[in-house]
This record gives sequence, C-alpha cells and structure tokens, in this order.
Amino acid sequence: MPDFMEQRRLARMIDKTAKQVGEVSVPEKGWIASVRRALGMSAEQVALRKGVSRNAVYQAERSEKEGAVSLKQMEQLAKAMNGRFVYAIVPDGRVEDIKYRHALKKAQNLAKSDPEIASLPADERQDWIEDKAAELLHDFPPSFWESE
Repeated sequence: MPDFMEQRRLARMIDKTAKQVGEVSVPEKGWIASVRRALGMSAEQVALRKGVSRNAVYQAERSEKEGAVSLKQMEQLAKAMNGRFVYAIVPDGRVEDIKYRHALKKAQNLAKSDPEIASLPADERQDWIEDKAAELLHDFPPSFWESE
C-alpha cells in the first residue's frame, strides 16, 4: 500500500489524466477499424505491417467491439498504424472526493449501528459523522474499502 504522500501524488496524476481523457468515447466501429479507415489503410496493409493475416486484423476489430481484444494486440495494431495505444481507468470524480464520500458512508453506517450515536440530536450526530469520516480518511484503516 502506498504511503500518504505517494497516494496524494497518484491522486493528482489520476485526476489530471481523467480531465484529459474523461470525455473520450469509443468510436462506433471501435478504435482499430476507425483509425485504420481514417488513415485509408486496408486490413491487408495493416496485416502486412503487423506480420499477420488480413483475417487476424478483422478478428481483432471484432474482438475489440466485443471487449475481448488484448492490450498487447491493441498496442501492436496501433504501432502498425503509426500510433500508440493508451488506456486508462477514469474514476467517477476526483479521487479525494470518492474517498471522502466513502468515508462519509462508512461513518453514517457506524452511526446507525451505535445506539448511543443514533440517539444524539441531528446536528450533533452529523458532527460525529463528519468527524468520524475525517478520522477514517486520516487513519485510512486497511478495512477502509471493505463493504459494511
């Protein structure tokens, strides 16, 4: 598990990358076929550059649409078309926001399961939940991402 500073550095890098690629959508025919066609290359020309059969290129195009193409295949095909293959996992929001929402949810569940906390007035209970969420984020226990 990376230490706190490494986590922060990675979070900033992920957030920056997510802004750059977050709006990218896969072309209807997939990346392989779309780039090949945009370049005006036939499947046979790509196949010759990659050292495979034309059918292997068509199969890769079908596999991509089915979600079954390998990263290695994508990399090799991109190279054969004078490109490079890039992939990413783009979080649904800033990394720190995702962690904070999860910490709040855990704290809310802890508050519900503790009769003493559940019986507090609403504003005090909310303060406890926010403090607990902050504590969870600070201590970041190994069980942080485990389901309740």
